[in-house]
Amino acid sequence: MVERLPITIWESSAAVGNPFGLGPIHPGETIVDLGCGAGADVCVAALLVGKRGRVVGVDVTPAMVEKTRANVALSGFTNVEIIEADIAELPLPGACADVVLSNGAINLSPHKPCVLKEAFRMLKPGGRLYIADMVRDAATDDSQCGASSSEDSWANCVAGTLTSERFLQLLEEAGFADGKMIGTTGYRTSPETIGALFRARKPIPLRQLSP
Repeated sequence: MVERLPITIWESSAAVGNPFGLGPIHPGETIVDLGCGAGADVCVAALLVGKRGRVVGVDVTPAMVEKTRANVALSGFTNVEIIEADIAELPLPGACADVVLSNGAINLSPHKPCVLKEAFRMLKPGGRLYIADMVRDAATDDSQCGASSSEDSWANCVAGTLTSERFLQLLEEAGFADGKMIGTTGYRTSPETIGALFRARKPIPLRQLSP
């Protein structure tokens, strides 16, 4: 399927992992991509949801928004909207998405709890969250975040990369159920960090489950 996409879509891709492997995306669904970058995942999602579905990509960087819009136009999609906004404060209505996905973007936000609360707000009851992002490697000694071996390592630690346990805690605090780290991807930005895959869901209120 992805062979249908122009090669230019992959040129600026900086994927941490594959969020599409975390669960299904069905034709006709609405997908929101937080921190869409140059739009590779937006275009894959557009293929999966088909013409009856909708994809919204959000990025705070004007250059990335412009590039994504160009890639979407080049691919011929008419079911995609790209918005320039902070993913911690989204100009989107509540309960508008079947799936919220993100690939390597939440770690870059200084307001991670706000991002996850916004993702929860946007999801319909029963909606799914698929995330590929950087976490602190559990095999790394925390002392390396002190006066450590390299300037790059120190900078990475103070940037606020979370442990997987803390990320799961934030998912729970945002209201998500069944939060789980599925595994790591092998992608690294430093010796202390590694890509990881998470999924969770927005619970369905009990009153909606009643016959």
